Amino acid sequence: MVNVVKETKGNAHFYYLRHHSGAIQKKRYLGKKIPKNIERLKSDFMLEFYHDEWNPKIQEIYKNYQKKSKGIPESIKIKNFESFGIAFTYNTQKIEGSTLTRSDTRDLLVFGITPAKKQQSDSIETKKHYDLFMQLVSSKKIPITQEIVLLWHKEIFGQTKIGEAGSIRQHRVGVITSDKISFTNVPEIPKRLKGFFDWLKHDRKESPVEFACLAHYKFVSIHPFADGNGRISRLIMNYILYKYDYPLLLIKNTDKKAYFRALEKSQLEDNDIHFKKWFMKYYIKANPNKMNK
Repeated sequence: MVNVVKETKGNAHFYYLRHHSGAIQKKRYLGKKIPKNIERLKSDFMLEFYHDEWNPKIQEIYKNYQKKSKGIPESIKIKNFESFGIAFTYNTQKIEGSTLTRSDTRDLLVFGITPAKKQQSDSIETKKHYDLFMQLVSSKKIPITQEIVLLWHKEIFGQTKIGEAGSIRQHRVGVITSDKISFTNVPEIPKRLKGFFDWLKHDRKESPVEFACLAHYKFVSIHPFADGNGRISRLIMNYILYKYDYPLLLIKNTDKKAYFRALEKSQLEDNDIHFKKWFMKYYIKANPNKMNK
């Protein structure tokens, strides 16, 4: 947490911003008065603090991932994507309540065996999600547009959510676990989506990993679909990571409580820093074998 600290020298008062994490502490001079835009300054200072922590680790992950990737034959890369695609599909579906187990998912995607006594819609969406993911990793040059994302949604849910697949929602939605969070009102969705896809086109100042994090957060916070927003946002996230040649991210179903808490905290406070902190730490932790090699 960033605090405003007052120091006194003689009869004069001086104000600073201070933030610490573990043994690391940073201060920034504000002046003899607290500025009116103090909340913005606090937010920027906190983000700068965490950039100093994240960026060297992200750069090291990227450097070692590139070095390791050069020696991998193309056939092995494809098998690795297939393996990741199965795990990614299982977890992203499970986060949203799929009844399929890990072995159900593998049997379905590898051997074409539809699990018995499980919801048919879960099997259909699982297969469609995996097929779409495998298409995406062979088309990294395609820009992410609204038309493309609507097509992704229709591809996954066309057989299970008739009338909703590939269409913007026409009713209000909220979060089951929090009655304090409500997403974009229906009349505002087109404008918010346009702003989102325009933002995707801009030159990036942040790292591709932070870009993927923000894209996920911004899209899921708009919540343009009646259902499937989380799955589409995680596809966007990994598509961006793949486009920039960074390791993909598997958000595990076993970590969904922390994942949802970070999303909800940022949404409640309208401040993406909370989700960024969770996401960047999670990404770095997920790639220990790609650091210091």
